[in-house]
Amino acid sequence: MYKAIKPRQCLICHQSLNQETSLFSYLYHPSLCQRCIQQFKVIDQKITLQKYPLHILYQYNDFFRKNLYQYKALDDYALKDAFLNSFPDLKRKYREYVVAIIPSSNEDNARRGFCPNEEIARTFSNHIFSGLYKSKNYKQTKQADRALIKKVLKIENGYLLENQRVLIFDDVMTSSNTLQAAISLIESCHPKSIEILVLACPYIQRFLNK
Repeated sequence: MYKAIKPRQCLICHQSLNQETSLFSYLYHPSLCQRCIQQFKVIDQKITLQKYPLHILYQYNDFFRKNLYQYKALDDYALKDAFLNSFPDLKRKYREYVVAIIPSSNEDNARRGFCPNEEIARTFSNHIFSGLYKSKNYKQTKQADRALIKKVLKIENGYLLENQRVLIFDDVMTSSNTLQAAISLIESCHPKSIEILVLACPYIQRFLNK
């Protein structure tokens, strides 16, 4: 009996995905059309932060910024699936890791009904550690001294990370202060290893020159 093909649309431009004919589309069934995928400018940059491997996926261009704003500020939950189409191997690469997410404020999560980093992380891992939290509502972009995050970021249930391979996940790295604070907290839990995965960085040259 004939079964109709369910229409699939690009999460960003809403074009039909049923007409995509590339080998990539056939193998991975991306949630974006090729045109939108290509507007996420891949840099695939690997550096170190406090001796730990750090992998930056994208350039922080206008397209990335606009869609991250749509996802986080305008609560477009479906866009959780839009950011990792160019990296279908992440699920395999990090299958043995516990993913420690950099948190948003509890106030923002309550308003939107989800934690943005956590939902993106769940697209490639089932092993999520959400024990990092902010002790008060703190927006780093509004702070004159960004290093204050070290006094705000806390950890609970850290014993779950003991002797585990830990991947710290964040959407955007600007000053790296938040990631450094997270590293210090996770180090105290005695993991087997630490790596960092960041979606995008607006000031990549600042870290390449170190």
